[in-house]
Amino acid sequence: MSEGSGPGARWRARLFGPGLAPDGAETAITVSALGLGLGDAMPGVEAPGWSALQWRKGGFNDSQLFVEWASDAGHYSLTVSDPAAQAALLPHLKSAQESRVTRSRGTQRASVGLIVALVGIPVLLLGLFLSQTDRIIDWAVSRIPVETEVKLGRQAFAQQKASLSIQDDHPALPMLRELGRKLTEGSPYPYEFHITRDDSINAFAMPGGFVVFHTGLLKRADSAEEVAGVLAHEVQHVERRHGLRGLVHAAGWKVILSLVIGETGASIAGTWAENLGALSFSRSQESEADDLGARRLMAMQIDPRGMATFFRRLAAEGGSVPTLLSSHPSSEDRWKAVEALVPSGVTYPALPYDYKALRGTP
Repeated sequence: MSEGSGPGARWRARLFGPGLAPDGAETAITVSALGLGLGDAMPGVEAPGWSALQWRKGGFNDSQLFVEWASDAGHYSLTVSDPAAQAALLPHLKSAQESRVTRSRGTQRASVGLIVALVGIPVLLLGLFLSQTDRIIDWAVSRIPVETEVKLGRQAFAQQKASLSIQDDHPALPMLRELGRKLTEGSPYPYEFHITRDDSINAFAMPGGFVVFHTGLLKRADSAEEVAGVLAHEVQHVERRHGLRGLVHAAGWKVILSLVIGETGASIAGTWAENLGALSFSRSQESEADDLGARRLMAMQIDPRGMATFFRRLAAEGGSVPTLLSSHPSSEDRWKAVEALVPSGVTYPALPYDYKALRGTP
C-alpha cells in the first residue's frame, strides 16, 4: 500500500531482523537521495546509506524486492511488494551498485599494479623487512591496546593452565597475592597470581598479567623478601610488555597484522600458546626487569636485596635462575647492579610473614 506518489511519498513494507517477531513487522518507508527511511517498526533501527544496501528480486515471478543490510545488531531484510515503492527504490539501488562495481574495478587495477611492483623488487623489500624487524614489532606492540593483550593473554593462559597443577590451597598463595597487589598498584593489568606444583626452581609471567610460581622456587627461597624480589622482576616483564614483544616476534607477521587490525580470536591465542615454550628475553630486558623491579620494591618499602640474594645464591649453586619461560643465563653483574641501587645504610622493615611456615615442605 502506498501513501502518495511524489516527493515525501510513503509506502508499506515488511522488516525482518534482530528484536523483531519471526514474521517481521510492518513499517512505512520513504525514499530520497539521502537514503532509505524507515518508520516505527522498531525504535532505533536505521537503514545505512544506499552504497551499503544489497538488493535482489524474488518471490513469485520476481514480484518482490528484498533490500538487505548488516548492522552491529545483526542482519536486516526489508521485503517490498508495492510496485510503486519498488519503482522508487530501484534507481537508487542500481546506481549504488554500479558505483560499487566501478570502485571495485579501480581497486583491482590498482592491486594488479601493486603486485607487479612487488614482484619487480622482492629482494629489496625482503631486505627492508629484515632490517626493520625490531622497529616494526615495536610499532605493532605500541598499537595493541591493553584490553586486547589481556584478552589474548587470558585465552593463552587457559590453554597453558591445562598442563599445570594449580595449587589454590597452597599456604603461600595469600602472601603472594598480597605482595602482588602491592607491587602492581595502579597498573592497567588485572593481575592473577597462581602457584603450580612443580619442583623446578622457576616462575613466569604471561602477557596480560598472569603470574605463576613453581612450588620448587618457594621451597628454595629463604624469606618473603626473596619471593617479593622474584615477583617484582616478573611483574616488570608484564609492565614493560617484554612477553608481548617476544610473542609477536616469535609468532611472526600473521600475529602482528591480526593484533593491529583487532583480531582477537582463539586461533591467535593458540599461536601465542604454541610459542610460549620457545620464548626468551634478551640480556637488556632481564636487566631492565631487575632494575625496575628493585626500584618498585624500594618504593613499596620492601628490601630489594632479597632479589639479588636469591638469584645470586641460585647462580652460585648451579641452579636455574627463574625467568619468564627462558633459559637465558643470568650474569652475576645483574645482581651486583641490584645491590648497587640500594643507598648505603638504608634498611627496610621485615615483611610480616612467617615464611618458613608458608613455603611448603622443604
